[in-house]
Amino acid sequence: MNAKRWTKSRQRKIIPLYRVGQWTFRRSPKTQASCMFYKTKLQLHTFTLFCLDERSGYCYLWDESNGGLNSDIFAWIQYSHFKNILEAKRHNKTIIVWTDGCGYQNRKVTVSNAYLHLAKEMKVTITQKFLVHGHTQMECDSMHSVIERKISGYCPRDYVVVMQSACKCPKPYHVTQLTFADFQEWFSDLYMYVSSICPGKKAGDPAVHDLRALKYTEVGISYQLNFDDDFVKLPPRQNVTLTGMYESRLPIKKRKYDDLQALKYVIQCT
Repeated sequence: MNAKRWTKSRQRKIIPLYRVGQWTFRRSPKTQASCMFYKTKLQLHTFTLFCLDERSGYCYLWDESNGGLNSDIFAWIQYSHFKNILEAKRHNKTIIVWTDGCGYQNRKVTVSNAYLHLAKEMKVTITQKFLVHGHTQMECDSMHSVIERKISGYCPRDYVVVMQSACKCPKPYHVTQLTFADFQEWFSDLYMYVSSICPGKKAGDPAVHDLRALKYTEVGISYQLNFDDDFVKLPPRQNVTLTGMYESRLPIKKRKYDDLQALKYVIQCT
């Protein structure tokens, strides 16, 4: 255990180390008025990242009318975030990202292709490591707890203000509110480097949930089944082309729209 702590400490001093997580969706508006209890509300989604070497937290917020919770959303957010970081800090050539083992969010081929495209585009090495089941507590959970204690508001913009002011030390969180026009789609195998990140090909072989780490470089993707193992390469495929994921805002159910309109009276009276 001491050796692992020393290794992580060394990594934090040498290369950027990130923790990535998704916060449980919130409902807006939030109020204690009893007449709102059975009303359907707008769902808000949040994706968080925490940089250990800079002690900086990043929050991305969008509502259900602007995007869902599919893997393309998470792929685009991580690709866009780390691209901005690497463009601002050209001397960084290696990034380590720790995530939990959520299948549709982290162990997904769309996310892997986004990381691989970024590694090729910026000429860097990105290592994505998966926390072991039962040991998934990380700094993003602390961010969620800090924000949870401050939550109050009627509209998505109120949540942005709360997130920006929730943390004072060591520094406020960086908060970005996203719309449907922001998202890009990694939508087809035709535009992917690899069609699968499964390390095995037949029954009994290792599966995606057995992966412990993925490394993305200019030459392709490598994987580990154990942290002490050597990386084994996955075959590369074609280049990536990005297109808009949404052409307009997503419709919500008529019942939810009617309930939100009815809630205006409650908001004005509180």
